[in-house]
Amino acid sequence: MTAGQPAVGGPVGGPRSGARGEYGDLIPLRPGTGIPAKCLRGEFLVYYGMTRPFSHRYRLHCTLCETCRRVEACDPSEGRLSEWAQLDVTVRHLPAAAPEQGLVLVAHPAAAGAEPERTELQLDGAAATTATVSCCAACRTASLDYVHVVAAYRRLGYGRTLVAAAHAGAPQYRWTAPLPDGVVAQAFRARIQYPKTGAPCVHREHRGGH
Repeated sequence: MTAGQPAVGGPVGGPRSGARGEYGDLIPLRPGTGIPAKCLRGEFLVYYGMTRPFSHRYRLHCTLCETCRRVEACDPSEGRLSEWAQLDVTVRHLPAAAPEQGLVLVAHPAAAGAEPERTELQLDGAAATTATVSCCAACRTASLDYVHVVAAYRRLGYGRTLVAAAHAGAPQYRWTAPLPDGVVAQAFRARIQYPKTGAPCVHREHRGGH
């Protein structure tokens, strides 16, 4: 190559995106820490073994069930459930201090009397899942007002992980989650155990909330 000529293929570098699969594929996500006892299919991991790979896409350690890996290798029609990542939902970052790479929880605190708190699962700095939560410390109530999962990240456990993160922020509160509109939202809501209604928060009403 002659000095001064660009390398074949154009310039190298640019922001990390994972769009070309250079950091691995998206895999299921679950809330938790440590080594799980069962895989996503409910099989005990002690019987036939597991490995603990590292997901460069998420920048998280994962669990790979060897039994499921062999099943999926024999039958491509099986869903990809052999490998998944776990996220510690007690670890949150403020927007200004959130890592720009990997999968992280980012909390946008609400100002007093303002709109609800917003929590996001961000992958490489972009929101993959968003939830808004209204909490009242005076009556110890919390409402999961809204959950949205970007289409590319659905059916991977992102939504349930974000719900677990919301609950981890106020575990002793009385939680409710209103019933949403739309088929996709309703299907997700049907998997959440929170009651749909609860006693209204009078403190929030006095602040002008709704």
